[in-house]
This record gives sequence, structure tokens and C-alpha cells, in this order.
Amino acid sequence: MKKNRKAAALIAASVILGGVLCGCADAQKDGVKALENGDYKEAETQFLELARSGEDEDAAEGYRGLGMTYYETEDYQGALDAFAQALEHGAQQSVQMYNLMGICAMQTGDYPSALEYLQSGLALTSTSEGKEETDPGLIQEMKYNEVICYEQQADWENAKQKAAAYVEAYPDDEAMQKEAEFLETR
Repeated sequence: MKKNRKAAALIAASVILGGVLCGCADAQKDGVKALENGDYKEAETQFLELARSGEDEDAAEGYRGLGMTYYETEDYQGALDAFAQALEHGAQQSVQMYNLMGICAMQTGDYPSALEYLQSGLALTSTSEGKEETDPGLIQEMKYNEVICYEQQADWENAKQKAAAYVEAYPDDEAMQKEAEFLETR
């Protein structure tokens, strides 16, 4: 499984931007600053305040910040729950957020949900907005993790197909080449 810190940084940057746009910049700025400084208790406090503000935009940004805080502290179930709340409150769907949700679900052993999140994120890459915001390395990571999700569910046929497509797209990835060879024995 690959974990992407770059995606986490992008989400944190979007939390800052969201705070500037929605007018709750103080709690958001303080939360982001605490998150960047590794003060996760303070980040949690600030983002909880924002999440409980009553306004959907603010709540969405607060929950997204909480998701990042929990992700950084490896509370993957908490992060997943917070990201889901962010989406419920209208946070913009993004490839990065779905990738992080997929990673969190993988970390908790929920591979069916992880696969859904990863595929939702990959589907966004086919939109003009998703193409503009997505780092090619992130797409590669998501496709790699997609293979792992199929494997963990013993869905050998889909795992083989996805691994073969992955190796064709990324022929220099030796780890997946070995994985594809292994899957051929299944």
C-alpha cells in the first residue's frame, strides 16, 4: 500500500483556501498552523470549533481539517469519518480527498470501501476539473492501491486485469511487475 504525503499537503492547502473564502479564517488558520507544526491537539480543537459552527461551508472545512489531523496521527477511522462528514457538508469532491479516504479504509481493513473511494477519485480524473488538479504520481498511486484492494478481496480476475493495465502504463514499476507475475499464478 502506498501512502501519499503530497496529497495530504494539498488537502491542507485547500483547507487554508477554504477558510479565506468562507470567512472563518481564524479557526481555520490556527488549525492549519497547528497541523503544520505537529500540534495535533490544538489542530483538533480549532477544526472541531469550525466543524461545529453551524454553517455548512465552515463545517465542511472543519471536518476536512479534522480528517487531515486524524490522518497525520494515524487515526484512520477518525480521518475517514471526518472526510465523510466534510463531503456531507458540501466539501468539494477531489481526487486527493478520495485517495486519502481510500488509504484510510485500507488501513482499517475495509477493502471494499477503499476500492470505492479510489475508483471515485479516479473517475474524477476524467473530468476537466480533475485533470487540472491531479498529480500524475497520485493517479499512479491510486491505481496501484486499486490492485491491492482487489487482491485483498481475493478478486483475482480483476486484480490481474488491473495489474496488467498498470504495468502497461507504468512499465518501470518493478514491484507491480512482480505482483502481476504473482497474480498470473492465481
